[in-house]
Amino acid sequence: MKKMVLVSVLLAGFLQAVNLDLSSAKLTWTAFKTKAKTPVNGSFESITYKLGKSQDSLKTLLEGANASMDSLKVNLGDELKNKNVKEAFFALFKNTNIKVTFRNVIEGDHTGSLTAYVRMNEKLVKVPMQYTIAEDKLVVKGVLDLLNFGLKNELASLAKRCESFHEGLTWSQVEIQFESMIKG
Repeated sequence: MKKMVLVSVLLAGFLQAVNLDLSSAKLTWTAFKTKAKTPVNGSFESITYKLGKSQDSLKTLLEGANASMDSLKVNLGDELKNKNVKEAFFALFKNTNIKVTFRNVIEGDHTGSLTAYVRMNEKLVKVPMQYTIAEDKLVVKGVLDLLNFGLKNELASLAKRCESFHEGLTWSQVEIQFESMIKG
């Protein structure tokens, strides 16, 4: 009887272990232009991911998880857009490295929230994010404001470079999203 209880406890603990398939991980963003708030989707070519210290639960896996990237390795799926965003925006940063760390994870049933600590342009800003889990896929979403990172001049530079494409309006809000398949 004791062995059966011990096996049940160990098996339950094993079944609770969770991990993310980082080969499927994507960190993307959507910026906006024009009065119609036309989306401009992008990502970064080289992102380094590190998960939290424990695989006991999704909460412990996400707590302290981080992503680091070089903003100059931007990819908008179009060479002209890449050039404009790189030269007129990211190249003007005090530091072109961006780091995102997840903290304050609250885990519900297939949904939750967390705070992304985003370090960009040598400023650290807390960005509230929500996550959902569906069909073994984790999707984390939030919105940051570039002005909170002291990027007023950099945003103005991009707006000037792309004025005709943006029809005179470049939004400071950017949607950010992380997604990964869950395994285990």
